[in-house]
Amino acid sequence: MAPKGKVGTRGKKQIFEENKETLKFYLRIILGANAIYCLVTLVLFYSSASFWAWMALGFSSAVYGASYHSMSSMARASFSEDGSLMDGGMDLNMEQGMAE
Repeated sequence: MAPKGKVGTRGKKQIFEENKETLKFYLRIILGANAIYCLVTLVLFYSSASFWAWMALGFSSAVYGASYHSMSSMARASFSEDGSLMDGGMDLNMEQGMAE
């Protein structure tokens, strides 16, 4: 049974903080995935690594970079001249939202 009442909303500051944590999490995932690929393919199997292994690394890095840049631009916050938070950016953690 669905809960009754209004769905709770989050403030700009909470969205800003959660977006920072989300971007940090995805950056760690990206770096970890590339590190594992480099360790396995380019270090352990260095003698058999071909041109295509390097191309796959370059392509996956470009895709990861574009995805991360897209997410960080959606989550970009805006501040007023006195340094207070005006807009926390798009909520990256919202289910079925634009960022998803």
